[in-house]
Amino acid sequence: MIFLMAASAALTIPVAVYLYHLIKRAARVFGVYKDSRAQKWIAAVTAAAVVLPAANIWGLWAVVVWYFTAVSLIVELVRFIFLKRLKKESRIWNAIYGASIIPAAVTLAILGYGYLNMRYVIQTDYTVETDKEIREEGYQIAFLSDLHYGTTMNRKQLEKYCARIEENEPDALILGGDIVDERTTLDQVREAFSVLGQTKTSFGVYYVCGNHDKGRYFANCDFTPEELFDAAGKGGVVVLEDETYLLGDELTLTGRRDRSDAAMSKAARRPSSALLENTDRDSFHILADHQPREFEENEKAGYDLMLSGHTHAGQIWPVGLITSLFDKGTINYGQRQVGNLDVIVSSGMAGWGYPVRTGKHCEYVVVHIRK
Repeated sequence: MIFLMAASAALTIPVAVYLYHLIKRAARVFGVYKDSRAQKWIAAVTAAAVVLPAANIWGLWAVVVWYFTAVSLIVELVRFIFLKRLKKESRIWNAIYGASIIPAAVTLAILGYGYLNMRYVIQTDYTVETDKEIREEGYQIAFLSDLHYGTTMNRKQLEKYCARIEENEPDALILGGDIVDERTTLDQVREAFSVLGQTKTSFGVYYVCGNHDKGRYFANCDFTPEELFDAAGKGGVVVLEDETYLLGDELTLTGRRDRSDAAMSKAARRPSSALLENTDRDSFHILADHQPREFEENEKAGYDLMLSGHTHAGQIWPVGLITSLFDKGTINYGQRQVGNLDVIVSSGMAGWGYPVRTGKHCEYVVVHIRK
């Protein structure tokens, strides 16, 4: 994320210069630009006004500006290639090109898709096989992360998805962090856990915090960590922070304290191996950790399945691609085998900050554990 912020700041000036030329070009198409000093200043000020707010990469306007700029550059390249072949352009094409109609239309289409994609949640199924002695029918574990309740979803919609989860007859529902965030109100916190805690399962509903749940990034968050845990408990949700819980006779569930939350609160995370002390090594051990990291350490400790979220699979394309290329210590999305450890990383049920998702889908996960 630091890389993205630095890249955004570094690109601000060249993007402003490029948009300055686009504005002058569009003004000429509409016959309102005469290349006077005053009009140059107007174009420069307009370009600066458009680009400067986009330096904040956490705002939706940044998404608009960067997509528009990227599509504009692609149009420039395509035009250059075609001009090399055709040697001339039609008046209609010149007007379309000069007014930047194609970049504007494509950007609008991308944002429209992102808006709808954020509000369409699918079920993703995974199968995990084990040599450990578990019952013949196996287990169904539902996993839901990165809901960021209040960003795009209300109570009625959440109830609908919880009903869909119940259709799988899950043995447990695990909430993998960032269920709420700094923008969620206290009433919404209580509402979210009230709905989630009522989901019918065999062994219950369990919750590990993410980096946003406790609202540490905003000074004026509407709820405290104590109120968060109180809402979870009253909703019937078990909170796990570096704790291991028995699920019947054959499964254990270990919930980790989030890495970022531990650093910000100066609370140490216990080694994952210590959390399996005094447990039956023949049990099937599930680890829920919001941020997908420390895979080798967790595999060595004896865990069989690790469930994480946090990455949103990029949420805004091509962030996921950048993460995969430059951060080899994490997994952006999907299932991966690390020794004897199955790792599953969900794209999340919604998203943070932006009310759009131009990357992968929103989802909840159902893991089928089989002999």
